[in-house]
Amino acid sequence: MEWKMINKTQFTIFAIAVAFCMSAVAADITPTRVGPVSQYGKLIAGKNSQNKGQIYGSCEGVKDGAEVQVRGMSLYWSLMDEALDFWSEDGITTMVKDMKIQIVRASMAAGNEDWTKGKYAGYAVQPDSQTQFVKRVVEAAIKQDIYVIIDWHSHTANTQTQSAVKFFGEMAQAYGKYDNVIFEVFNEPQKIEWNVIKTYADAVVAEIRKHSDNLILVGTPEWDQYPNRVIGSEINDPKQNTAYTFHYYAGTHCFSGKHEGMFGQSWPCEGENAVEAMNAGLSVFVSEWGVTTSDGKGSVAGDNDGWQNWMNEHKLSWANWSASRINEGSAAFDSATATPTSLTFTKSGDTLKSYLSTNAETYTLCPTKAPASSDTPAEEQNPASSSSAPTSSTPAPTSSSPTPKSSADALHPIAAAPAAFTIHDRTVSFIIIKNGTVRVSVFDALGHARMVQTLQLSGGTHNVELKGLPAGKYVVQITQGHSVSQASLLIK
Repeated sequence: MEWKMINKTQFTIFAIAVAFCMSAVAADITPTRVGPVSQYGKLIAGKNSQNKGQIYGSCEGVKDGAEVQVRGMSLYWSLMDEALDFWSEDGITTMVKDMKIQIVRASMAAGNEDWTKGKYAGYAVQPDSQTQFVKRVVEAAIKQDIYVIIDWHSHTANTQTQSAVKFFGEMAQAYGKYDNVIFEVFNEPQKIEWNVIKTYADAVVAEIRKHSDNLILVGTPEWDQYPNRVIGSEINDPKQNTAYTFHYYAGTHCFSGKHEGMFGQSWPCEGENAVEAMNAGLSVFVSEWGVTTSDGKGSVAGDNDGWQNWMNEHKLSWANWSASRINEGSAAFDSATATPTSLTFTKSGDTLKSYLSTNAETYTLCPTKAPASSDTPAEEQNPASSSSAPTSSTPAPTSSSPTPKSSADALHPIAAAPAAFTIHDRTVSFIIIKNGTVRVSVFDALGHARMVQTLQLSGGTHNVELKGLPAGKYVVQITQGHSVSQASLLIK
């Protein structure tokens, strides 16, 4: 057995890594900051007390007032340099820094598209290249601790079921344990009936669920204009963690009321379809929207602020089209001067940057990423998942134990920490600074709680023995209130 000392300076970096360990993620990609994923946890579909579909985070679970809205950018089709420049770690990092994005969407061309005479082609022609483009974005997003949508960017995905099942199976196996990752299995169905979309999506969802319980997004009929057609015929998802996509373009669509046509004709605004779906209990996600008309051309439309107010009212998460420097009105970056490390903005980009400017500057590590205390049901942590390992209690500690013999053995307290502690021969020795409730937890490499003990302790030094743990890597955490001390543990 080995233990690693963490001092005050080291804690921030270590805590970020621990957050991902606790969220059942692989250990090979480590975030470099505390971002929205560490604060909210895995995104999950749920309903509020009024039965309205919303998106929540596993940090607080499904309850009124805990709805999560994240906002960011959608990358353009992965088919040209003007887009692929930003399918990069530099591009993602710069958008996080300069635009404060909380989510990025990797819109992978899924068919046989070829706009560059063979240099780049869709997944049907160049599966290895397209897969690598997606992996680059996913891993950059994980490092930046933001959410990432893996998007099968197709209007006819129902004709590509076999390829989609293969692709999403690989992506879910590689990245499905990262809280960051969201799977969008059908970008914008054309005029395709919902039952056809559902048959396709059920097959892809079943494959993803072999490896991951993360949020899945499913496209809805007629370019994601009709999520209300899903009502009563939802996707077969054993984890019940599916949301339905809604897309709009401010110069073409409206969010409330009706469109007025010729000869007295009228039909509901597209936004009304989304509200109807939400009010029926379906979670809705705006995985693409634009400030221009739906063809991506033209200038910034006049009703973007109204759409923003509508999305904020309904707490809808979104990704804007598009993070690219293509010659199109909806492109956020200037075609002549923007680079992945130096963003210069179009009028569309300036509009987006102003909306994103209200995103948080800093984030707080979720205090409940550890399992709930004895008075909080574990299922409230993440109702979409039932895969947590069972916990077992440790023996009660004995008081008045010797303090560490040397400063080299001590875990120095962090700011407002409840305890300093050491680990030796499966015994945790810790000092409680003030009286109160203390939770001692041990997590394995997948973030499952292997031991949890909630104790009422007075100030002073205490010991807890860690019994029954097999060989492996663990994280030991001592929590008092919202303050945390933690250290890694290797049992050989």
